[in-house]
Amino acid sequence: MKTFDIEPRVSGKVTIGGAARETVILAGRLAEKGNTENLYFDGSDNFVVFQVGKRGSGKSYGMGAMLEAFATTDKSQIATHRERRAVILIDPLDIHWTALFPLRDEGPEGMRKQYKILASWKDLSPEPINVQVFLPAGYGSPTDRPEFREFQIPVSSLTVSDWGLLLSADLVNEPRGRLVDEVYRKVTEVGWSGKTVIRSARDDYAITDLIECIESDGEIQEIYASETRRSVLQALQSMARMPLFAAREGTPLTELAQLGKLSILCLARLPEDLRTVLTTVLVRKLREDRMIASQIRRRLALSQEDAATRRELEAELARHAPRTILAIDEAQILMPARGYNTARQALDSFVLEGRNYGLSLWMATQRPKGAISDAAASQIDTFIVHRLSVAEDITAVCGLLQNAQPERIRHNGKEVSLAELIRALDIGQALFSSGNGTASRMVVGSVRPRMVAHGGEAF
Repeated sequence: MKTFDIEPRVSGKVTIGGAARETVILAGRLAEKGNTENLYFDGSDNFVVFQVGKRGSGKSYGMGAMLEAFATTDKSQIATHRERRAVILIDPLDIHWTALFPLRDEGPEGMRKQYKILASWKDLSPEPINVQVFLPAGYGSPTDRPEFREFQIPVSSLTVSDWGLLLSADLVNEPRGRLVDEVYRKVTEVGWSGKTVIRSARDDYAITDLIECIESDGEIQEIYASETRRSVLQALQSMARMPLFAAREGTPLTELAQLGKLSILCLARLPEDLRTVLTTVLVRKLREDRMIASQIRRRLALSQEDAATRRELEAELARHAPRTILAIDEAQILMPARGYNTARQALDSFVLEGRNYGLSLWMATQRPKGAISDAAASQIDTFIVHRLSVAEDITAVCGLLQNAQPERIRHNGKEVSLAELIRALDIGQALFSSGNGTASRMVVGSVRPRMVAHGGEAF
């Protein structure tokens, strides 16, 4: 790994992130002249981490290395925890599920290669990580690991915009889209009636409710042509047969979000639109659920209640997700900067409001420019910048970095700019910037090796 000569010098161990020291993970070690001490991330408080790097820079590997530290056992070399957090990692490329395999010095070449990297780090040896892996229901394969669990989308959490995207229907300018919009509002807001049936509005709807409304509602039958109705019906009937859409409420959040566990949701097998919708729904649902949970926690902490009421509140709290870190790898795939406003709005709301509800976000992307809105970007407290090469991306990142830049950077005996430093980073190295860190400036470090196997190529 490269070593960079950076002034002013930073001495000793460095911690980025928060300052509470209740949850601290080993992120790596410094890669600066005269200092190769450990580099830590303090994740005690709710946070927003933005990790960026070009393909093959070690971005996803580094993300997995730091997230696994939130799912260690109580006696760990890489983390200390006073209060546990749940971690949900959304994986659009299916490269993280291999975290099921602890590293060992035998077996296939890839396993031995990764173990060798871990063994090269002083005082580190493999340790168990609490991992569970989810696949969208109906998208399994006979070659999948038996540990994989099924995930069902919560149909009743889909908005009319989600249905517009899934059905490729313009909700304003196209008859199919206007039909989808009207049916959705009848089913969820105003109710509907046909010759032999009357249905009240319901929040916990299923696809079959939408189908029944199109087939039976008198106004729908009168206003929309049979070809339009048939086009939407065929698509909905096809989805209704899919295991992914088989449940009104879907997989409970409490199955995904479990304290001290890293839950990986693999989405590579889904079509692009469905990946985006599923991610949007999960982001939105997690925020809404934690909003309720945080209110209950505040009441329990501050309000004088009788014993019976407290028991009821505690039982209700257990039905909601705990404090959670939502991690999104390759966010440019799942949350496109253009073309789906609901996805952008859901992510921006999560960034802007999530801290209030015990939520943190760890987002990794190849393209920093336009990844989130300017308002949401202002909430980022930690940046991890791997190698970049496109000038536009480097400029975008440098404009967001939190703490002071170095006064002088030298590499291979030559003085270089911050942009040139970012271009020169080795695979697995990164620039770490945090407004609340112990260092007076941003620092350069090498990411710690993983304890469990990584499925990408950059290791």
